[in-house]
Amino acid sequence: MIKAILFDLDGTLYKSEIIRRKFAEAAYNTIAKLKNISLEKAQLLIEERREELQKKRGSAVPYTLTLLSFGIPIAQWHKENIAFFDPREYLVEDKNLKKILAELKRRYRLAILTNNNTVQAERILEALNLNGVFDRVFTYNTFKLLKPDPEFFKKAAAQLNAKPTECLVVGDRYCIDLNPAKELGMHILEVIGPLDIYNLGSGLDF
Repeated sequence: MIKAILFDLDGTLYKSEIIRRKFAEAAYNTIAKLKNISLEKAQLLIEERREELQKKRGSAVPYTLTLLSFGIPIAQWHKENIAFFDPREYLVEDKNLKKILAELKRRYRLAILTNNNTVQAERILEALNLNGVFDRVFTYNTFKLLKPDPEFFKKAAAQLNAKPTECLVVGDRYCIDLNPAKELGMHILEVIGPLDIYNLGSGLDF
């Protein structure tokens, strides 16, 4: 029986090409600043590295993991992207999503499980008007862990007083969000954005 639902944040609870681009630009800016090179060269370095990593992993690699491969500390990357842009300037409330999550909250414990930092996650939830909807918001800052590390999923489940088999993980990336959860015995649901989450309001069949 499902007791808790853990949602990925970026690309799952909202879809925004502008924010995706802003994270990319923040990554280029970070590399350019720390390596003292031009933005153009920084962009080339990052995208070439992402392509290399994608070939190895078989799927697209987030900017956080790409910068980590350059030896950029995660704390530094988060500091840079927090200063670079504010998602609240680009997102608006999704009333349908809020309604569905409110319905689910009556039956399940709800949580966010994201590689994003706490500041950006809170900004995003504020823009979507989802503050207070989730029982917990687990970010990189919570345990200093990143998906797909299975420890991130296990620790989050424990904090929700749920066994892995009592959790459903909802995400848009198989290699980052869903495969590690499935290997722990968690239920999984792949989505391509919030429109797919609307269907959860009719109930879960797991």
